[in-house]
Amino acid sequence: MVTVIYQYECNYRDLGSGGVPVLALSVSLPDNPQLAIDVDAHLDSGAERSLFNGFIIPSLGRELLTANWKSFSPTAGDGIVGYLHRVRLDVPDIGNFELEVGFSDRQIRRNLLGRDFFNLIQIGFRETQLQYFLNTTP
Repeated sequence: MVTVIYQYECNYRDLGSGGVPVLALSVSLPDNPQLAIDVDAHLDSGAERSLFNGFIIPSLGRELLTANWKSFSPTAGDGIVGYLHRVRLDVPDIGNFELEVGFSDRQIRRNLLGRDFFNLIQIGFRETQLQYFLNTTP
C-alpha cells in the first residue's frame, strides 16, 4: 500500500453548477514577475496541455501571435489555436512554476491547467469530499 502525505488541502469552488477544482493564481512573464494578472484556472486531468485565454499575453506586454502555435482539440466543438508562451504561474502560499502555456486565439469559457502542470506538482482529488490536495514536488 502506498501512502501520500499532502502539504496543501483545497476545497472545490461552487460555480453555480456544482463544485469544481479551481486554482487561483497570478500569471506573469518569467522576466517580469512584477506585472501579473490574477486568474482562476480549472484543474483538468483530461487536458494534455494548459490553455488560457489569449487576452492575458497582450496584458503582460507581449504580442499573442508572435509565438509558435498548437492546435487544441476539445472533446466537443471546434478546435482552438493556442499560441505557446512561457509564463510564470504564482500560486499564493504554495509557490511559483514556469510553464509553456497555450493562449487561445479567441475567447474560451475557462482557463485550464492540464497534465503539463500536473508534471510540476503532485495532486490528488477526493471527489466525494469536493477537495483536492497538492505537493510542490512530485
